[in-house]
Amino acid sequence: MNFKIHCQCGRVVFDVTGQPIVHATCHCSDCRTLLGVPFHAVTAWNRDDIILKEGQRFLSLFQHPTLNMQKHFCVNCAQVLFNTNSMGWRVLAQPLIEACLPEGLPEALSSDKHLFYDQRVVDINDELPKYLRGTSGPLYDATTS
Repeated sequence: MNFKIHCQCGRVVFDVTGQPIVHATCHCSDCRTLLGVPFHAVTAWNRDDIILKEGQRFLSLFQHPTLNMQKHFCVNCAQVLFNTNSMGWRVLAQPLIEACLPEGLPEALSSDKHLFYDQRVVDINDELPKYLRGTSGPLYDATTS
């Protein structure tokens, strides 16, 4: 899978290559703290699969002071292009991918699960599996909660 993502002003452009590691909705407290959102619909790739093509001088990063996470953004329009999580994955917001592709977000990149559902601040009523921690392990059971 190959496509381009860009910020809102178009000054920073990346090529996205290869296959994603995970595509999910994350509820972890680290994502909430870094990004200021209640949950984050994301698709993650290995570091080498996100390649800067244009706009190095407009690209900046914020290293969170207590988390092993960064967010990479355009200094001109302030668009966050991706964040880097504690595993070194480059994590793209699904709405950004959707905005950059003429056909919208492909099904293959849409969330197919929830992660860290035990840390949620908002209940999500959908049919996707809700893992209490990472990408495997116990699932949330609404009948016992």
